[in-house]
This record gives sequence, C-alpha cells and structure tokens, in this order.
Amino acid sequence: MSSSLLVLVGVAACAAGLPESLEWPCGDPVDPLGEDPPAEDDGVVAAGAADADPEPPPDDPPPEGAAEPEAPVPQGLDADALVALTTDECYAQLDAWQVPYERVSNAPSGIADPVRLTGPVAGVTYVLPWRVTNHHDVLDCRLAAALAEWSVLLRALDVVEVRIYSFYRLGSRQGVGAASSGRRSQHHYGLAIDARWFVLESGDVLDVLVDWRDPGTDETCDGSVDDPRAAVLLAAYCGAWTARLFHVQLSPAHNREHANHFHLDLGGGNGGRYLD
Repeated sequence: MSSSLLVLVGVAACAAGLPESLEWPCGDPVDPLGEDPPAEDDGVVAAGAADADPEPPPDDPPPEGAAEPEAPVPQGLDADALVALTTDECYAQLDAWQVPYERVSNAPSGIADPVRLTGPVAGVTYVLPWRVTNHHDVLDCRLAAALAEWSVLLRALDVVEVRIYSFYRLGSRQGVGAASSGRRSQHHYGLAIDARWFVLESGDVLDVLVDWRDPGTDETCDGSVDDPRAAVLLAAYCGAWTARLFHVQLSPAHNREHANHFHLDLGGGNGGRYLD
C-alpha cells in the first residue's frame, strides 16, 4: 500500500452521526427500531464507544528468556488463502490472532463455519446499530479472518468502529430487481459485509452516503480526493484492495443501490477479483 493511504489519520471534522431513517442496501427491508432502544440480550450487538486505552505496561521487564505474548496483529493472508482455509485451520487462525468470537450452533445452514464476533478485532469493533434479527450479525469464520486483516489497516487510519448493515442475509441474490442474476450473493453464505459508518478515535463518524467522493478515475483506487473525510474512506476501501483481502469490492461508484455503503466479499467474482 502506498504511504499516502496511511497518513490520513487524525481527521478533524464534525461528527456525522446516524441518519434519522436507515435505507437498507440493495432493496432489502430493515426492521424498524421503534421508540425504545433495544433491550440488552444475547441477540443485540451494542454500538458503543471505542475501546478504552490499554493498560500501561508493567514497570518491571519480563524475566530474561520469557516468551512475550503474541500480538493480535494479523498479516499476510489474501482472499485466495483465506477461502482455502479448512474449518480447523480457520478457527486456529482466529485463535492465533486473538480474534474474540463465539461459534454459533443454531446458524443458518448456508454458513459453513458460523461465528459471531464478541469484541474488537485488532482494535476495531464491528456492530449493527439496531436490534439484530435474522442472524444478520453471523458471519463465516473466513470473513472474520479477512476483517482481522482489514482492521489492521483501519486502525492505521484511526478507525475504531465500523457500523454495518449485515454480514449474513437469507436468500440474498446478486444484482437488484430486474438486473438480479438469480445467483446467491455471498451474503447468503456469511461471506460478505455491507459497511456504511466508520467511527474515528476522535468520535467523528464518517458516513459513506454523505462523505464518499468519487475520485473520477476509470479505476476507483487509481485516484485521490481532496476532502479529508472522503480521503479516509477511500484509503480504507482501497487499502483492502491493495492488500488483496477480498474478491469483490463495490463502492458507491458501482450503482445507485450501493450509494450508501461498501460491499466487500470473499468467494465472489467467479474465481477472480472485481473492484468498482
């Protein structure tokens, strides 16, 4: 990744906040929130504040020869390597990277190795900012590993939280309306994420619908933008592409249905990679 993608931290701008109405991407309905906030239960993922600052290191150094704990910093697996992981290899990878997760026993059958994230992934929390229904917060282990890789890039941009529409969506199809191909999208397998809001450590909220700017180039990631908020979003999106973390990435430049989010998935692209 070019150094220009990683110097866009500390953006000083007003918080975007959540809009009063939430438009579900690609035409799928979203359950209304109602007047009262969702009750705390196992089916709700809270969209809370970023992690507290880590505890300071102890004054005394570790005894000579003692092994230092492995840092939760993933590295080196691209999309092809991620989808090739076996079930045991994938769970072992999440454990090695200290990704907080739980296995989901009652998940939809379309998800091969279903997990639910239970905390920040390499310093970034992934949340649905409303009551979770229909297993939208469940994802395949391999996507969780891809997010662990992406989180390292996001933290370099000062991102501490990503607010999403869904991972899994039952029966999700490629395309929209009359343009639908009829094929299952990777959401049906828990291998896709639709991300809209990116929360910075400062508390500022970047909204893809509001803050994205088209770089105006034939290839989205060949361009640049002047607006600092848009620059962070472009760096987050294109950093994932440069690192080859996903097979398919769709930005607001793709079509009207993607105007308010990034779609990133594993296993799509018919064996290749596709960016728009």
